[in-house]
Amino acid sequence: MIKFANIQYLWTFITILILILSVFIYYRMNKVYLKRFSNSDTLKRIIDGEGIKRRKIKDVLIICGIFFLIIALIGPQIGTKLQLVKRKGVDIVICFDTSLSMKAEDVTPNRLVRAKYEVSKLIDKLKGDRVGLVAFAGISYPVCPLTLDYSAAKLFLDLIDTDIIGVQGTAIAEALNTAFNIFDKSKESGGTKSKVVILISDGEDHEGDIEKSIEQVRNNNVIVYTVGVGSYSGAPIPIYDKHGNKTGFKKDKDGKIVITHLSDAVLKKIAVETGGKYYHLGTEATVFNNIYDDIFKLDKKELWTHEYSGFKHRYQIFLIIGLLLILSEFFILEKKVSR
Repeated sequence: MIKFANIQYLWTFITILILILSVFIYYRMNKVYLKRFSNSDTLKRIIDGEGIKRRKIKDVLIICGIFFLIIALIGPQIGTKLQLVKRKGVDIVICFDTSLSMKAEDVTPNRLVRAKYEVSKLIDKLKGDRVGLVAFAGISYPVCPLTLDYSAAKLFLDLIDTDIIGVQGTAIAEALNTAFNIFDKSKESGGTKSKVVILISDGEDHEGDIEKSIEQVRNNNVIVYTVGVGSYSGAPIPIYDKHGNKTGFKKDKDGKIVITHLSDAVLKKIAVETGGKYYHLGTEATVFNNIYDDIFKLDKKELWTHEYSGFKHRYQIFLIIGLLLILSEFFILEKKVSR
């Protein structure tokens, strides 16, 4: 496994893009300038084509050299051992409603984006707890299995959007079933009060046998915290084109703008019957802090996971390659322009 010791310097790769752009502009402007003051026959006589090729090779060597030096700066490390590590924590599966109604903007910037932002902050606070992700609309889909790799979980979190599932609806019951299956497939899952589902939805148009799903998670000691997103007064559902420009709002078959409201009755029912709590995510910013505090109080169980250890620095390889490329540039001579 590879990781980087100085990931904060990742932004320096912008230097490479700037250099490439600068070199491109230089040669383009130089070509335009020469054509402006000379005809093609004159250019062939006064310009050393071989010299220009050598200059381009030197530029490529410098850019490649800087590229490898930046990699060395970021500090690549390689894990040499894969070992079994014991931790104490809680298994958490977070279910996201990705139906079109989650695009409503009665929560800034919209319901789904706000929920993802709050969950990202929650993941940053976790220590030793495994986290998994589920997306649901008309059907549900496991996006990320239970993992202690929070960076990977956040990468999967970024992928969650209203177009991730093509079937529209709000299949809350199926989302609970999918979350339960993630626990069930994980051999390390188990124990009392150490499995948590966080279900995030606006609650509209729920489908499926919710009673059966509630009974299943309750009988297996799964606590469900539900989060209702949106306002009771409601908001229209914006429609965007492929360029991200708002083109209007969703309308019903009669041509009237659809207003989506927070409908949290079933969310409250799920929370109460599974020993969890219901929270309303509106303008306040403390909802997921409260959920974290609730989870922190739960029984921690022993979690066994495979982790890489014995990380060794490998920046030396990239440093040497970078320096050699830059030094080799000095040994390539340019021919002088003929006069």
